[in-house]
Amino acid sequence: MYKLKYCALQCLQRYNLVIDEVYFLKRLFVGCLIAIACATIVGIWASRDTLPSHTVLRQSNLPPLIPTRAFFADPRSEFAYIASSDGAYTASQKASLLGQQIVVKELATGEQIASFPLGISDVRWHPTKTRLRIVFEGQAREVDPFRPERKNWLRISPIKLSGGWSLSEFATDPKAPLLYWGSSRQGEQWHMWHVSQDGLTAQKIAEGNSQTQYWIADETGQLPLRVDAIDPSTHRIFRHRESDWEALIDIKLNDTFQILGRIDETGVVLARSSRGRDKVALVSFDTQTGQETLILENTDSDIALTTHLSYNDGPDVIRLGFDTLDRVALTENGQTLLDILDQFPQPIILGDTSPTASGRFVTQAISPQGKSWLYLLIDLKEKTFKTLGEYHFRRFKGSIVQERAITFRARDGLDIPAIIAMPEEVSGPIPFVVSIHGGPADIAHLHYDHSKQFLVNRGYGVLSVNFRGSIGFGKEFMAKGFKEFGRAMQDDIADAANWLIDMKLADPDALIAMGISYGGYAAAMAMTRDPNLFDAAIVEFPMLDVEFQTRYHPGFWTDNIGLWSRYFGEIDNPEDVKQMQLYSPVNRVDDIHGPLLVLAGLRDQITDVRQVQDFEERASLAGKEVDFHYFPNAGHGVQTWHEYLKRGRLIEDFLADHVGGRSGGFEFLEWAPSFIQ
Repeated sequence: MYKLKYCALQCLQRYNLVIDEVYFLKRLFVGCLIAIACATIVGIWASRDTLPSHTVLRQSNLPPLIPTRAFFADPRSEFAYIASSDGAYTASQKASLLGQQIVVKELATGEQIASFPLGISDVRWHPTKTRLRIVFEGQAREVDPFRPERKNWLRISPIKLSGGWSLSEFATDPKAPLLYWGSSRQGEQWHMWHVSQDGLTAQKIAEGNSQTQYWIADETGQLPLRVDAIDPSTHRIFRHRESDWEALIDIKLNDTFQILGRIDETGVVLARSSRGRDKVALVSFDTQTGQETLILENTDSDIALTTHLSYNDGPDVIRLGFDTLDRVALTENGQTLLDILDQFPQPIILGDTSPTASGRFVTQAISPQGKSWLYLLIDLKEKTFKTLGEYHFRRFKGSIVQERAITFRARDGLDIPAIIAMPEEVSGPIPFVVSIHGGPADIAHLHYDHSKQFLVNRGYGVLSVNFRGSIGFGKEFMAKGFKEFGRAMQDDIADAANWLIDMKLADPDALIAMGISYGGYAAAMAMTRDPNLFDAAIVEFPMLDVEFQTRYHPGFWTDNIGLWSRYFGEIDNPEDVKQMQLYSPVNRVDDIHGPLLVLAGLRDQITDVRQVQDFEERASLAGKEVDFHYFPNAGHGVQTWHEYLKRGRLIEDFLADHVGGRSGGFEFLEWAPSFIQ
């Protein structure tokens, strides 16, 4: 009886244990559901749109707020179309929930034939066959989209150039050899080669030296001109005479000289040149005498961007300036393009142009009135076009604003060009971003700017300033910026803000300085030297220590370090170093008078992240209001959609907190796994 009672007791205890385990699992399950529900509620609450707190913006009729993910992480985007030589197929980049791919489609049916990983580059079509030519994992390959499996990819890299190579042209004839720049073994000087399209044979056609930068080809594929870097301030063009090279012209540091195609049978080639003049003009260059003949110029700015409707020929269309969208046709095909553009709402911004090897078709991205991208397939022979697609963002075209070019007067009387964009139908002065380009030898020009539209949609005006020292407006304007960092160049940034206030466009209590690289430097400087002007700054991937940047510049800057020295001085000159130290934000943290958001890449090879880390340490010790965010995998700027989304979220919340615009709030895509590219 005792044993029976004991066994019964044991069974009851075990039963109770089971009951306890089930009860625990139920509680765990319910707890998980509650946690998920709470997380969802918190996520929904955090992801709500934040209304503007700025009085004028609250009273204005702002357009609907576009989600941050729609700007930077929309899986429906498709772009970068290129057409096969017969115009029957296209390859394009296409996003999806699992990441971007290269997709091949048949135009007649819209059927997707194949897809390939995004890691391929230099995508183009075979000159006659329905095959793609790509570079993947460092090797050139030919791929049949109807047999897309990796095992069928044909390697066509130049076998003889095992020391490295770079393709210099695309094929327009299925049998003709191609120009490659490369080396037959590691550590050997690179030369120019004719390489068969299967990569099996290579013939050296021009020898380079340690100073050689590039060669200029003629219509037969020969290389009568070579360009060498003689010293940091001089490039020299040599012409080939019999068995030797002789000097033809020198290109000085401040000169622009850009060849625009191949040398014709008369020995003449088109070029953008500022040799002997202040502004860059379109000229014909005689390769026998070195003389230039003026073809086209703009007295207000440099002749700007060119459009090429064939692989190797000269330009077909040229833009008259960086602050205008007026264009001139240089060929019959160029006129065909302009006639087609006239059928769309004006003005037109041109994006990527991708000719076919046959020269008959071209894919062209256009942005009518700055309303994001349409993609056209143009038949130059028939002078017709069809629409391949539109960028996903065009569904918000009613909320996109058009940029316009303006000028304002600096304190010393110099006219400063700028580009302005702002929300429509605002009822008074609003928060304004003064955007500062990098370089400083760079330019803000009329184009479609996705990040700028993001700021405008949040309620901010954006003024992009071409401060003195910027390119695009002549050598004299550029030279006015030499050794004026932190001084006259910075004055132009301040004068831009004051112009916005004087024009009653900007709220004087809601002005933001913003820039990347050198622009990040100038944005940080704005918060250390203009205490009653700028209220906050966004500083991206910046130079913050001019002496450090000059002393430890990237190695690939060495050949062109002369231009940097003209802006910032010589590291061996004690007086120049003193100025570098005096006008470096890292040495001025005690003067910071408002909040900063600093973004940096831990893999930045241009502006070493140690500058930001040093700035953070000093700002922390000084008790300054500076927010830092480091992107672990970013270099000199964000690259992946994860990084773009995070950048956008940081910026919109920072600005909403400090100057009163609106924010889209937390995005669930911020939780997306990093492997989704």
